[in-house]
Amino acid sequence: MILLSPLALATIQEQVAPIQQHWAINTSNPGKLKEFERLFAKYNVLISATKFDLDEIKADPITVAVHKASQLGDNVLIEDTSLDVEGADVGINVRWLLDNLADFEGKRAVWRVLLAYQRNDQIFVYEGEICGTIVKPRGVDGFGFDPVFLPDGSEYTLAQAKPDETNARAKAVEALLTGEPVAIQPPIKEWTGSWQ
Repeated sequence: MILLSPLALATIQEQVAPIQQHWAINTSNPGKLKEFERLFAKYNVLISATKFDLDEIKADPITVAVHKASQLGDNVLIEDTSLDVEGADVGINVRWLLDNLADFEGKRAVWRVLLAYQRNDQIFVYEGEICGTIVKPRGVDGFGFDPVFLPDGSEYTLAQAKPDETNARAKAVEALLTGEPVAIQPPIKEWTGSWQ
């Protein structure tokens, strides 16, 4: 990972801040696409979907996002969502969490969304993160772990209400469109490690 000084980051932001008015995001999840359409529209930016099935490597979240973005062409966004739950190794295995929910009610959790894209043989990664607690399912809207994630400071799970202040996707889109990457790395075209 490249760590940047504030001056270096400001210089890079000037060079890479996305000024395009249309993005493509690689997702086959209609719920996510609908949410992204709304979030990008706030910035007067259009978004469309591509649907390439990407195998996921077993690594830290930044490396996973870099690898996924490396498999697509320039300026195609990928999203990597993970849920870190106190005492569990959930990551992207949300189905496992939902099947074992009774063991994790009341546990602290962090919902992290990474957006990444490739441009000029570099991968740019942007992050949104929300802290909360795992609770009994409440609400019918949303998808994935939305019914069981209660953001800090909220009375409602994500399935009951998902205002942008408690939405890791909204935070990641904001970081992307304001040009604030958390990492800039070379592409990972080949992977010799484990797979998810």
